[in-house]
Amino acid sequence: MKQNRGLCEEMHYRLPLFIVTGHYVTKYLMALAIRSIVEFVQKNRRVRVPLREQLRWLMPIGFCASLDIGLSNWSLEYVTVSLYTMAKSSSILFIVGFSLFLKLERWHSSLAVSAFLIAIGLFLFTLQSTQLDFRGLVLVEMAALCTGFRWTISQLIMQGEECSTPVRHPLDMMIAVQPWMFVAIVPIVIVAEGPEMTWEVITSFHNEYEPALVFSLVFSGGILAFLMEFSEYLLLVNTSGITLSIIGIVKECISLLLAHQIHGDRLSDVNIVGLVLCVLGMTLHSITKHTRQKSSVLSSPAPSRRESSSKSCSSSSSPPGLGRRGTCGKIISPKKVVELEDRRKLLIPEQTII
Repeated sequence: MKQNRGLCEEMHYRLPLFIVTGHYVTKYLMALAIRSIVEFVQKNRRVRVPLREQLRWLMPIGFCASLDIGLSNWSLEYVTVSLYTMAKSSSILFIVGFSLFLKLERWHSSLAVSAFLIAIGLFLFTLQSTQLDFRGLVLVEMAALCTGFRWTISQLIMQGEECSTPVRHPLDMMIAVQPWMFVAIVPIVIVAEGPEMTWEVITSFHNEYEPALVFSLVFSGGILAFLMEFSEYLLLVNTSGITLSIIGIVKECISLLLAHQIHGDRLSDVNIVGLVLCVLGMTLHSITKHTRQKSSVLSSPAPSRRESSSKSCSSSSSPPGLGRRGTCGKIISPKKVVELEDRRKLLIPEQTII
């Protein structure tokens, strides 16, 4: 979104949401092309998500993603990039809340301290800020709420075993979510930019007719967006939404420095203190999470012979037509067997491109 602001200011371009829509199309076509190549090379068809599961799980993610982008672009009309960056960092608080509610994370005192530091940092950043616009701040916080919901549900789908949607790979996730993002943003584009969306406006660069240059810039931005979103899903499937938000602080710090140098955004001493507190809170969470993961690995006992034999009962055979026997002799329905087999196939090497 911040990149769109810089592009629109340099080009005097009045259609930032149209640029976002072009990025959606570019990402979707790139993902489809890569999947087709992978399927051709591996001679294996990748997963397709049924429409019912898309409506249940993927449509909310796509809608929240488009609302996030739409509200973020709208807010940049009222607030500076610096204020937007720090206010949007509050998405980690929403991610923590949703993760605790959905039991993806456990409550720890370090989590409370981290959230407190981030909240105080955001408060200090907006305190005594002459560039603060309440309307823009509300829009940013609404976008942060959508971000928190989006990444928490994405983590639930890509990691949760109770979810029947067999999407465990970033490429499959992007292909499944992107159409819903497009469907959600089209009405926003029509309402916000429809009246002035003409061919002359779309193809104008510095008030000159340059269609090839405009579309090449949109396409190149779409490639960067594809790489960024693929990396985000790859990080999410291996860590968590909270960790993803914490890693994003590096990007946010770079954005702040660029905004200070390019756009001339002002950072007071109070703003800098708020930024430092936010970084401390995110760093604390990162360290404590890494420490807990390391200690859990070291303290986990080796499986005993009895446990090994009990696990072996999960693969015991059952009569034809009755499905497969699960753990300790429980009968698993044939439909559940197919779902488990689909999940298992996603984990074998020929199903991945990483």
